[in-house]
Amino acid sequence: MVRTVAVIGAGPSGLTCIKACLDEGLEPTCFESSDDMGGLWKFKEVSEPNRASIYRSLTINIWKEMMCYSDFPIPADYPNYMHHSKILKYFRMYAEHFKLLQRIRFQTLVKKVTQRPDFSRTGQWEVVVETKDGNEESHIFDAIICCSGHFNYPNLPLKDFPGIESFEGRYFHSWDYKGPEDMYGKRVVVIGIGNSGGDIAVESSRVAEEVFLSTRSGAWVIRQVSDDGLPVDKFNTRFVHVMFKLLPMSFLNWLGEKKLNSMYDHAMYGLKPKHRLFSQIPVINDDLPFKILSGGVIVKPNIKSIHGSTVMFDDGSSVQNVDTIVFATGYNYDFPYLPKNALYKSGHRVGLYKHVFAPNLDHPTLAIVGFIHSDGAIMPQAEMQARYVARVFKGNKKLPSNQVMIKAVEKDTRNIEKNYITSKLTPIQVDFVEYMDDLAKDIGVRPSLLWLFLTDFPLFKRVFWGPVTAYQYRLFGPGKWDGARKAIFTQFDRMYQPMKTRKLEVNRSSSKKFLFKLSLVAIAGGTALYYVQAHHPNTIPTLLSKFRPQWLGGEFHSFWEVIVLSVLWGYSLGNNRAHAGLQNVFCVTAAVQDFEERSGGALGRGSGMSLRVAVVGAGSSGLTCIKACVDEGLEPVCFESSDDIGGLWKFKELPEPTQSSIYRSLVANTSKEMTCFSDFSMPEDYPNYMHNTQLLEYFRLYAEHFNLLKYISFQTTVRSVTQRPDFSVSGQWDVVTTNKSGDEEHWIFDAVLVCSGHYTHPTLPLWDFQGQEAFSGKCLHSWEYKDAELYRGKRVVVVGLGNSGGDIAVEISRSAEKTFLSTRRGAWVIGRMAANGLPLDMTAITRFNGFIMPLLPRAFVNWLTERALNQKYDHKLYALKPRHRFMDRRPLINDDLPGRILQGALVMKPNLKELKNTSAVFEDGSQEENINAVIFCTGYKGTFPFLDTALSKGPHGELTLYKRVFPPTLEHPTLAIMGLFQAKGPILPVVEMQARWAVQVFSGSSRLPPKERMLEVIESERNRNIKSYPCPQQAALQIDYIPYLDFMAAEVGARPNLLKLLLTDPVLWMKVVFGPCTPYQYRLTGPGQWTGARHAILTQWERVAKPFRTRPELQPEPKTHFLFSPWSIALAGSVVAAVLLSPMMQHATFLGGSHLLSY
Repeated sequence: MVRTVAVIGAGPSGLTCIKACLDEGLEPTCFESSDDMGGLWKFKEVSEPNRASIYRSLTINIWKEMMCYSDFPIPADYPNYMHHSKILKYFRMYAEHFKLLQRIRFQTLVKKVTQRPDFSRTGQWEVVVETKDGNEESHIFDAIICCSGHFNYPNLPLKDFPGIESFEGRYFHSWDYKGPEDMYGKRVVVIGIGNSGGDIAVESSRVAEEVFLSTRSGAWVIRQVSDDGLPVDKFNTRFVHVMFKLLPMSFLNWLGEKKLNSMYDHAMYGLKPKHRLFSQIPVINDDLPFKILSGGVIVKPNIKSIHGSTVMFDDGSSVQNVDTIVFATGYNYDFPYLPKNALYKSGHRVGLYKHVFAPNLDHPTLAIVGFIHSDGAIMPQAEMQARYVARVFKGNKKLPSNQVMIKAVEKDTRNIEKNYITSKLTPIQVDFVEYMDDLAKDIGVRPSLLWLFLTDFPLFKRVFWGPVTAYQYRLFGPGKWDGARKAIFTQFDRMYQPMKTRKLEVNRSSSKKFLFKLSLVAIAGGTALYYVQAHHPNTIPTLLSKFRPQWLGGEFHSFWEVIVLSVLWGYSLGNNRAHAGLQNVFCVTAAVQDFEERSGGALGRGSGMSLRVAVVGAGSSGLTCIKACVDEGLEPVCFESSDDIGGLWKFKELPEPTQSSIYRSLVANTSKEMTCFSDFSMPEDYPNYMHNTQLLEYFRLYAEHFNLLKYISFQTTVRSVTQRPDFSVSGQWDVVTTNKSGDEEHWIFDAVLVCSGHYTHPTLPLWDFQGQEAFSGKCLHSWEYKDAELYRGKRVVVVGLGNSGGDIAVEISRSAEKTFLSTRRGAWVIGRMAANGLPLDMTAITRFNGFIMPLLPRAFVNWLTERALNQKYDHKLYALKPRHRFMDRRPLINDDLPGRILQGALVMKPNLKELKNTSAVFEDGSQEENINAVIFCTGYKGTFPFLDTALSKGPHGELTLYKRVFPPTLEHPTLAIMGLFQAKGPILPVVEMQARWAVQVFSGSSRLPPKERMLEVIESERNRNIKSYPCPQQAALQIDYIPYLDFMAAEVGARPNLLKLLLTDPVLWMKVVFGPCTPYQYRLTGPGQWTGARHAILTQWERVAKPFRTRPELQPEPKTHFLFSPWSIALAGSVVAAVLLSPMMQHATFLGGSHLLSY
């Protein structure tokens, strides 16, 4: 009788074997050669011989609910697809919970396992081990469980690649791969299209010059994220298993391949394999198809030969100047410590009864656990094997005779060779549900579906129709777990937990009137459509196929689908409630598919992890960053050096060093509807252009509404943010802060969002002005300016014609004796009001204008705009005319400046040249006497003293940031700079979109391009902007408002689909295209979708009108010219729709999408 058991290996299989032995009352001793548990999932920077090895970025391909142990659910807040570090943490929790560690002897290598001389009688084994001190020990055990895995011995088939000995670069097996750090700017060939090969090719493509993926047989590629954004293995259900048994395999292959090809045509992508879908376990990779689409990965056939640095392929093509070859060519399996006669060979594989027991031994006291490949999770199967083994060892389950077991093994071999593509490298392949049920039946824990149907129908539904999670095998029999039923009922709660970033409301109607009308319309519409289909069968499919890609996201599989969809759509046009309901259906369907196709399952690898994010600053940027982190499931900690939120918009009587500062009278230059956060409208009674106090109050409402204050540590100053020593592995940061008591604190964060603004370190270029040291008056920066009271009756020079300079000059001019406004280049000046007194930005910043402007000659637009501005006030006459054209720079926004100039209270002057005792000398030679103060409105340094070492600078000292957010040279994109830009539009919506993008990058839902591509984009934008902004520091900050927002929205998956809106919601389409580009547009679809976005857009002009209604007036509407008349709009809409639906435009859109992916 077995009592003592040796477990070889403390990986996931070893841990569950220890527990299974303990549950059966056995005494296990586990020998682990390394210094920690985890086996395959224990990452090490350097691969160690004869041990499994993984790469730094590895994320499991199995949904957490499918991979967990049957009586120990994975924490609900863990991501659905976990990074290896999370899996290892789960193993630690499992081992600690069940007190397994005391049974493990670490750093003890099993050298030899042999049968005792009396094995035929006792079944015992002698185990020789080597301790960490190098001493050998011999132990006797009643039974052995081998859990050493089959990823220890890499297969490097160099003989199959003629000329490899002449290769001039570096080649290695994927077992040695840790990360793409050594592949920057190199040409890489990856051999093998298994899971590792696909991962390595995709990851390398982000840094390498080119990546080629060589495959002999091809592969079917599936995503982790499947329909409705759910984990793909959620569909591994008993019902599906029954269908697989009932339906012909040829039909199932056809159906599955059709589904996959509808996502991406495997033939077109060069992925189509020789075998059918279910003949081999598919490759799981969310990113590979899109990397192929964008040219990041190039699929090639099998390698024929290698000559120096040139790789030749079977099709005759070649790749030159190859630097690296990675062999992702699988593993050889071996158990070197076992005697050769201990294992039975069946064909080219190890023959094991039930894929566990050696069938040729006198006593069943040797078991191998986890030595399988499957279409499901390995860990639950290893656990089931362990439970089965422990029952056999204990004597509770008797195995058949050796002859019967050997016949069963040979039958399994024939079935595997019949149903799967096999090779000498392929361990035993099994069907997940069938294998689990088979073992469970022998153990006595297989769930009885009939019993559940009769006694617990709610549980039956979840067991039969839901995923076959391991909890099902703890409902009955030995090892029954009281929490199994609850675990099954709550498995989807745990799935949704890390994804709860939004709520969708579905309109439901059960009205009999609705059904009656629908029936009538169905009869009439169906009759008409049948007539058309019968006489012109190609008409309807051809017409609807033009619309399909945009708003249905699928194919019309039959005529009846066309009828149903057409009838529903036709009915909805005549019924507002039905129309709204169908809009939701179409919008949600299109949004889900659009996000899936865009991200490529980015939410799979590295997404959903509970990352800790440091947010530096609690101003407008910091608040939206906190919310974005919370929405993405991250854990923000915000450090604010002051005692309140608001940042720039928090007025203080005295400026405080290293903090932003504003003047008392400051009013926002952008209207409330354009400035608000996208899912939190400003109160309708607020003025359209708000004073800083009202804007601060809005921030308080926002923070309270979304409960953000609890994440903020006030009066805590960030002193330094530095990369941790293991940054190349973890991407983490050391953050040092001091609290209000002066105590220093040290923090570790997974990512950092810098929201400290760029108005904290003023630029005071006194050295540019001769004689400033002899000037008897006061020199100060606008950062110190609070109000005009100190300058009453004084003569003041204001240097700089930006928004602050204009505001301060105007304000001082109202009380000062004389005010001089000095400017080097001049400025185009616009007011906040447009025609009819409406907010200028709401009439100017529209998608229609953004569409028209690029089509017109730039010179014509400049002429037209400058003519309009000069019609208001001649800029040359007012001494405002700048050197540049209107489109080249941001204009100055000031409603009062021309009037103050006209009244003579403010005098325009050229650039200041020199200061004397009491006078100021200008470049034109003029001199003004008795000057009391000079206020320098000369901008700010874009500096972050706590972060200097992590940021790189351009040739002129400007910060180098990809898309004004991400430092491109970091090994991990875990640092983002918020709000460091200048735009011809409001700031808050841009910062909010930056935050939404940044947290998706942090969580892994969105990915950045390779470093080289980012640097190319930065250089391209710098060269473009420098033409308009000779100052490199200024040029580096410039963005185009709508294109920039749309770029980030596309990355996030929230960019509005204009064509879909035109087809499904023309009223909203009109508002989105011809109305102001308000932030609500970026909450209509995708992640973070807000159900109130549509209403907010449709009512935005009502909120504009509200503060004007002090007496009864009609709601102000933008004045309609002929260009915007219903007839002209209808004509334009028809033309646009025709162009967009044309084959040429669809092709162009495809190419444009590919170009966008390259960013």
